Amino acid sequence: MIVLLSGCVIASFVFSVLCFIPEFGAAFWAFPLSLAVTVLLAAVSVRFVRNPVYRKLAVLRKILEYIPFILFAAFIIRRSGSADGFFILDLLTVLCWIAVFILSFVTLYRLSDKRIQRHVPSFQFEKKRKKNVAVHILEWLDALIQAACLVLLVNLFFFQLYAIPTESMVPEFMVKDRVVVVKTPSGPKFPLSEVGVPRLRDYKRGNIVVFNNPHYNDTKADRVRSFVSQLIYMLTFTSVNINVDEFGDVKADPLVKRVTGIPGEKLMLVDGILYSKTRTNPSWHQVTEDASWATWNLAALPRTEYALVKDKLFSRDEFSLLESVESRRAALDQTQYTKESAELVKRFRSLKTTRDTVMRAPDLFEGSRMEIFWLYKNNIEASRILLNTDGGAAWFDEFLTAWEVNPERDNLFNERTRNLNLLIKHTLARLLVRNAELMQDGKNAPEDYSTDAERIVLDTDMRLFLLYISIHDQRNMGEFPPEEESYIPEDSYFMMGDNRFNSLDMRHSYVRRLIPLDNGDRYSILYRSNLEPRFVPAHMILGTALFRFWPLSRAGVPQ
Repeated sequence: MIVLLSGCVIASFVFSVLCFIPEFGAAFWAFPLSLAVTVLLAAVSVRFVRNPVYRKLAVLRKILEYIPFILFAAFIIRRSGSADGFFILDLLTVLCWIAVFILSFVTLYRLSDKRIQRHVPSFQFEKKRKKNVAVHILEWLDALIQAACLVLLVNLFFFQLYAIPTESMVPEFMVKDRVVVVKTPSGPKFPLSEVGVPRLRDYKRGNIVVFNNPHYNDTKADRVRSFVSQLIYMLTFTSVNINVDEFGDVKADPLVKRVTGIPGEKLMLVDGILYSKTRTNPSWHQVTEDASWATWNLAALPRTEYALVKDKLFSRDEFSLLESVESRRAALDQTQYTKESAELVKRFRSLKTTRDTVMRAPDLFEGSRMEIFWLYKNNIEASRILLNTDGGAAWFDEFLTAWEVNPERDNLFNERTRNLNLLIKHTLARLLVRNAELMQDGKNAPEDYSTDAERIVLDTDMRLFLLYISIHDQRNMGEFPPEEESYIPEDSYFMMGDNRFNSLDMRHSYVRRLIPLDNGDRYSILYRSNLEPRFVPAHMILGTALFRFWPLSRAGVPQ
């Protein structure tokens, strides 16, 4: 017993020395905290060895029960400072903590009521006294605190319970589903350090994983705040989440998504179909298994599942309309487009009362004025500008014809986005020409435009394109990684949510920017995109979803 207690005190003392930080700040207090509990353990141990009575045993037991958790807190406090320290220092500190944890556990085992007299023959039990209400309350509080600390260790290194916050994984996971996530094979680390269990597994396409959101800052202060919020989240059994951003909104961190891209691949998403290629297989091919979990048409789900979905973005008919746009752009005949564009240019030139005198098309619509929403909303004004500006016809001509194909960089995504750009521009050009015809006929009243049969058809088409543009970045993603000889690196993965229309995942950033629909067209339609794919390093993956345990009606192993 003396050897065990001495070993525990020595390991705790070495831990305290390793926690010393020669700077004043939050991290400094790790040393006095760990040293204080070490001195207390040494003093109580000496007193118990000299006089092994029950009251001293009870105090010694409590110190042994709590010292691993106090030292664990000291480790986190030390790592919360501005200095990152050294891996070897963290490793030695963790080894000392493990020694304290094991030695305290073994000592407590031997100090139990059933075994103490075998290991401490001179120990004598005292007559039990009746406990008052205050003692009972303290015992319950003590049990609760110890249970919470054990839950923390289990959640950090073995498994954790997660509550699903969004519908990004519908129908696999619904909002408020409770999921068990296994962590040990993913190589969990001691908080704020790189020391931990070695990663024991790789991930396959289709695995559902929980990982830290790479979109957020990864500074020391952010990691400390994230850990504290996760600690509260775990200790309250997923009921309290204080991990909020500067606006008070709960951060999307960690994320629960499915692995859809693995090391060594390039990916491309076109019309909702995922394609892949590798160095050994350089031709794009469809990832057939992705279709088994990617969910696009929620209205096609079984009634029992569809009833649980709150955010029903599109009806069955609306989804069919979106697919019709994709069918039209896939079937676009560029030769026919060129011919019809020449006819539209000819019609518009015939409507101008004055001939253009400038040789080069002026910059009539720049920046945000080339955005699809601006051009549609202001199409009547745009027609008037083109009719009344010297060079308006030349601009109209180049708007329809100044696009090109780059065979060296062409792929299915570029082809389809180019065709969509041409479809939108052709429809918009017809609308501009029709506006000009009405103006030339002296029809300038709002009802003249709103009741014109041709404009009604074109307006319906433009509204459909606007609807499609709003979900373009959910259904499509260009070649990723974009560099020609670049592939998803080793120990990195690409994740998407199953509910592809309602998942802000590794395809997207949190900021929208104005970009051209077709990079090969200097008069391309612009739209606001948040498409910015990125892969996730394996060290950011916290674990894999093993079992959905709540609600009981949906309990089971994820697909």
